[in-house]
Amino acid sequence: MVRARRGGQPKGTGIDGKRLRVVSSKGIGALTSDVPAGQLEAGREELLTHSRVLEQALEQGVVLPMRFGVVMPDDSAIRAELLDPHRDDLEAQLEEMSGKVEFNVKAIYDEQAVLREVLADNGQIARLRDAVSGMPEDAAYYERIQLGELVAQALAQKQAADEEAIIARLSPHALGVEVGGAMHERMAVNASFLVEEDRLGAFDRALDEVAAENRDRLRFKATGPLPPHSFVELTLEA
Repeated sequence: MVRARRGGQPKGTGIDGKRLRVVSSKGIGALTSDVPAGQLEAGREELLTHSRVLEQALEQGVVLPMRFGVVMPDDSAIRAELLDPHRDDLEAQLEEMSGKVEFNVKAIYDEQAVLREVLADNGQIARLRDAVSGMPEDAAYYERIQLGELVAQALAQKQAADEEAIIARLSPHALGVEVGGAMHERMAVNASFLVEEDRLGAFDRALDEVAAENRDRLRFKATGPLPPHSFVELTLEA
């Protein structure tokens, strides 16, 4: 969803190379394109195209992202079922998200570094690791299970502490934070931040400082600026 703009239709293509266009009604618009007949596939290429179109639209102004796969039969239906009945909600969110973008930050542990921290911080784990290292695998079966459970608990506690500390450092430079679940056991942080465009420099500097302080133990990946996927609530998608 975008604000309707003067100056013609957007450049670029959507799914299956179809031309992009904005279907507008009284100042608001739906950025859309035709789709192939039949069921719309959510393959890698289609999802990448969806993301690319949204990011290109963001360069021109505020965007309210809708989930992939919203399909309507024609332009009249877009106006009658989407733009006109939800006008107040759409206009309010376009205003709220104006000048704001999303950054997603992920932090991944260096496996060897975090295991060294666990052993240094927990004497019980270190002693048990030393004990089983010299035993035949069959003879130390239960001890190895216990060791694995203790390490998993220690890693979970470390992840929770690191997540809290990193978000606390970055959140003063953001208007909102959405914390996602860890995608695997080595992920310390998976969070999205809503940042005002004129505060992107401060956010970047804070992220660089945190990454430098943790350079021997964490690898950071920041993706953005993005349309505010995690901070838009379009009830019409229910």
